[in-house]
Amino acid sequence: MLKNVKGIKQTRWCGFGNTRWAFLALNMSIIKELCRNYTSLQDKEITILENLAREIPLIAELTGNDIFIDALTINNNDAIVLAWAKPKEKSLYKCSVVGKLAYASSEPAVYQTFKTGEVTRDLRGLSQEGVPIAQTVAPILDGQKVIGVLIMERDISKELEQEGQVEFLSHTAEQLSTTLMHLSTAESSFEEWLGNGIFVLNKQGKIIYANRIAANIYKTHCRQEALGNSFLNFSNNFSSLDNLLAKLKNPFELILGKKCYRLQGHPLVTKGYLKGCVVSIYDVTDLKEKEQELNAKSLIIQEINHRVKNNLQNIASLLRLQMRRTSSPTVREEFAASINRIISIALVHEVFAQQSWDTIDLLELSHRILNCLVSSVEIPKEQLETKIEGTPVNLSSRQAVSLALIINELITNGLKHGIAPRGGGALELSLSEKNGIVNLVVSDTGGRIDRQKEKSKKGLGLQIVQSLVSDHLGGVFKLESNNGLTKATVCFPKYIAEGE
Repeated sequence: MLKNVKGIKQTRWCGFGNTRWAFLALNMSIIKELCRNYTSLQDKEITILENLAREIPLIAELTGNDIFIDALTINNNDAIVLAWAKPKEKSLYKCSVVGKLAYASSEPAVYQTFKTGEVTRDLRGLSQEGVPIAQTVAPILDGQKVIGVLIMERDISKELEQEGQVEFLSHTAEQLSTTLMHLSTAESSFEEWLGNGIFVLNKQGKIIYANRIAANIYKTHCRQEALGNSFLNFSNNFSSLDNLLAKLKNPFELILGKKCYRLQGHPLVTKGYLKGCVVSIYDVTDLKEKEQELNAKSLIIQEINHRVKNNLQNIASLLRLQMRRTSSPTVREEFAASINRIISIALVHEVFAQQSWDTIDLLELSHRILNCLVSSVEIPKEQLETKIEGTPVNLSSRQAVSLALIINELITNGLKHGIAPRGGGALELSLSEKNGIVNLVVSDTGGRIDRQKEKSKKGLGLQIVQSLVSDHLGGVFKLESNNGLTKATVCFPKYIAEGE
């Protein structure tokens, strides 16, 4: 550590003005006084140092660094500062250090060059004022004897900062690798981040890395470069790194002006300590606009379904009026069957009018149709047992209308020909799906099928079922009776291509 030597007047370099020669004359007298009082140098050796001291102002200006001349003290261990020149623009020192001691313990580069007589380059340390420096020390020789050293001190504050950033980015890369492995084993999807803007923040929230996409987004909204600035300035939604990580644990949508961004963050932890985080940012403005358009179209489709349902119900009401005008049981029966078919289709559109997607739960539809048909038959409720079981199966609108008609015909057939003649019984609907194949079974306790009649022409209802299953659903239909139980089975693929 440098210390003042008693009895030596301190001076400061005043630059390259008219004072230069006055400074040099004063500087030369100080060098000679210091050498005679604190070193064992001879007059010839002192002259060499004085001549070199005249040149160090030019060296300081040329290199942009502080330049010193030191000589060994009488103890041949510590050194004393004989001369100092600083660059015109900036110096590491606010006060002169001429006449101060440089101890071997705090100036190892100086001590090493005095000992070896060789140049010591870029040995790091701290200046007297606490600035990180790199010292390059060259020996000043008189023949083979080292009579002093020429020292250049360089400010390495920015270098250390950059090295710290590189080290942090190295830890970041390691942490990201760990993150990728974690997301992979957790069956998550990190590829969602690919193509996104990526920010890497240190623990103060300062941006130390931003890819091109992220840098452009930051510059657009903050009017400044991303690198080196705080990410917390990007939005007032984030007050600290911890607050940011808490909000970005799950995807977070941020609206800035007319833009909408989706952000997600992941902490960077090294040895149990939070060192920063990675923030992914993705512009979802176009997606949001398309989503709004889809929502608008969905509302239109819902309105259409609602109006179709109302129109079908109006048609059913007109048919009921017409049915009341006839006294023929056969005609009334045919009217009732047609009304039920229309109501079944209306129920499909009623479900679609209440939701925003283009699929329908077949189990829910079956409940609606069954309740509607049971309420229309003249069988006491206590004598009729109904049951629907199975798992929910979602069908497209194209298949749903056909299934509504099929379910209507099978339930109507069971109620009309199986249960009604006996004055009561049980009707059960079972629904299942396996490997994309849907199985619908409607069974009743009618036990009505005559094998000879089965081979003859079937009624209109069963013809409708056979046609819809075969032509519209690409499936198969089977009707059978066994031990007093009649069972109708419909089997079809959940999805079929057009024209198949």
